[in-house]
Amino acid sequence: MVGGRVPITTVSPSCQSTSEATHYRAFRNREREVVERSVARLQNSGFYWGPLSMGVAHEKINKEPVGTFLVRDSSQHHHLFTLSVRMAGGPVSVRVAFHKGRFWLREHSADCLVKLLELVVDRTRIRPICCENGIRLVLTKPLRCSRPLSLQELCRREIVRVYGHELLSQLPLQPVLRRYVEAFPFKI
Repeated sequence: MVGGRVPITTVSPSCQSTSEATHYRAFRNREREVVERSVARLQNSGFYWGPLSMGVAHEKINKEPVGTFLVRDSSQHHHLFTLSVRMAGGPVSVRVAFHKGRFWLREHSADCLVKLLELVVDRTRIRPICCENGIRLVLTKPLRCSRPLSLQELCRREIVRVYGHELLSQLPLQPVLRRYVEAFPFKI
């Protein structure tokens, strides 16, 4: 469907959930596929909180260690997602840009938001991301909506950690298990 809106909803009962479509602009062709794939992966991540206000997001991550983050819907109509992060001075929120089929967090980009976050977690171990307001952003781990992770999720994460998403296709897995692992092939 060319030019359709992508409904973004939260499915976890422990997160604030909604079944209403959000206010995002229409996407076309490849952009729509990128956004839909990213939303599906976010919903499998456990750290996508949906339409959470900045105040509530900051309240949730304020109790967590520095570098803990969550992803929520942006309240700004020209952005899809906002990243709320616990920093040493307190929580901050940073909008994730979406431009020409890629998600951007400062100079880092990827065609999937979860892939971008995994990249940024790895890179900020070495060097923080400098934001316009002088904040030095470091991401360490996501704050998941539901705890603890299920045994299935723990096994999937370990398979990806050991083999990496590049080698998943070579593993002798049954089709249903392969689909489950490939639905979220990330280490975070």
